[in-house]
Amino acid sequence: MAEVLRRLLLDGRDTFVTQETAEALLGRWDVLGLRMVLAALARANDDTGDHLHAAILNVCGQSAEDGERLAALCSALASDADDAVSGEARRILEPPRSPDLCWP
Repeated sequence: MAEVLRRLLLDGRDTFVTQETAEALLGRWDVLGLRMVLAALARANDDTGDHLHAAILNVCGQSAEDGERLAALCSALASDADDAVSGEARRILEPPRSPDLCWP
């Protein structure tokens, strides 16, 4: 099942499927769902990555409470054994470098 989800998250030919799959996983609000999305984000091409970012913002960026929940999940993943996952989690947790810039 995990391999099927990975393929859907990285389907560069059908980014609608990519974004919908990511939103479904993120809607679980658990470490496992976010971990799969972050792993895909680390490996995605630019276009697919844009859709994964959009999914994160659509699900996790609707309120301050959502942002806090996302930060808590990313904190748990910041020391993940997979360097790609931990790197993406830490990137989300970083403060913006400029007031005009926001994640991603």
